[in-house]
Amino acid sequence: MDNVFKYFNGFFQGLTGLIMTVLGLGVAVEILFGNGAMFGLSVIDNVMGVINGLGGAGFAGLVGLCVLFSLLTKK
Repeated sequence: MDNVFKYFNGFFQGLTGLIMTVLGLGVAVEILFGNGAMFGLSVIDNVMGVINGLGGAGFAGLVGLCVLFSLLTKK
């Protein structure tokens, strides 16, 4: 059972790393080539929307941001 948890933990860590890499690539592509250059999406507007949504949620947004930060920086 311990091996199953280690497997899923490694899988989700790899998936999170992949998503963060694609997100960084999307931001860089949008800065270089303009709005909607990556698959017709505005990555920067979407990221700003998430940040504004968390900021407008008051204390719950702050707790959510702390949880998200801890998940992304955990090694």
